[in-house]
Amino acid sequence: MQWTYEITTASRPRVLMRLVQVFDQQRLTISSLKLALLDDQVKIAVTVEVETELAYRIQAKLYSQTDIQNVDLHL
Repeated sequence: MQWTYEITTASRPRVLMRLVQVFDQQRLTISSLKLALLDDQVKIAVTVEVETELAYRIQAKLYSQTDIQNVDLHL
């Protein structure tokens, strides 16, 4: 299934690299990546093909990253 993670994070150095690394550790290919800078926050949308159970585990991993404020997951 294709899932999209909508991530809100503080605008800090290396935050995008740390997020992408979470997907890389699971050997997933990112099919879409959108990034928007809004004042002191960054909105990032990442779309990947992944099974439901793993999608929710990745969401939990993303929440544990430094500077992450919110992670919404959508089909």
